[in-house]
Amino acid sequence: MIAKITKGRRAAGALRYDFGPGRHEEHENPRVVAGNVPGTLDQLVHLIDTHTARREDVARPIWRCALRTAPEDRVLSDADWRRIAERYVTRMGYGDCPWVAVRHGEEHIHLTVSRVDWRGWLVRDAFDYHRSWPVVRDIERIYRLVNAEERSDRVAPQVTRPEREASERRGAWVPEREDLRARVRAAREVSRGRGRAVFERALDAAGVLWRANLSSAGRMNGYSFSVPEWRDRDRVGIWVPASKVARDLRWPELRLIVGVEPSAEVDMPLSDGGLDSEA
Repeated sequence: MIAKITKGRRAAGALRYDFGPGRHEEHENPRVVAGNVPGTLDQLVHLIDTHTARREDVARPIWRCALRTAPEDRVLSDADWRRIAERYVTRMGYGDCPWVAVRHGEEHIHLTVSRVDWRGWLVRDAFDYHRSWPVVRDIERIYRLVNAEERSDRVAPQVTRPEREASERRGAWVPEREDLRARVRAAREVSRGRGRAVFERALDAAGVLWRANLSSAGRMNGYSFSVPEWRDRDRVGIWVPASKVARDLRWPELRLIVGVEPSAEVDMPLSDGGLDSEA
């Protein structure tokens, strides 16, 4: 489970988004699944924002958190999400504050919390990102969900939803960036300590298209990668720099593994996989 925390001035915009159609018409049956604030959308907005306005000295009194399960997890019921939301809010210290949890999809909920408790006291949000971690791990254990900490690749840029949807339209089994990441890392491992030329032959064998990015003096700066199937709507090939595939594939890190000496950094031929554009 992933917990994404944000903060703002008012609850109105956040709640109207939760109950709206979504940016891509993806919201289905928006509904309150937990909380201690009753009423319709307008009543929720009025109650939370009117109460929070008592503390005009606080710049960002509205605390928001999206709790999202992994694609591999089972679909949780509204009752499950209610218990999860109550546990999470309480352990984060906001149990005595006005709050509501809205669900508009199978895999996540949005929490909207006023940091001004019912007595008018401000609940501190210091280190909330760090405090959230053990709470989420505990929820995963109780509900037998995927451990997001173990599952996540901290050095790999995450695939965005539009990118994932585009890859599905192209019929890819997995998003091309994830596929590319696995192929390049495999090529790196088989060429460990054997030099750049061996690494590039391993890339060819793995079906990876590559470009060596060289300075005007011929010094190696890194790679850009692609796969033959990765093309945009105009059928133009999409290329990404190594740092956008995974940070451990940047040249300063990569050269330490493949064993390239500075004297070996000379101009090399480019892979001619037929892609002619970079995006």
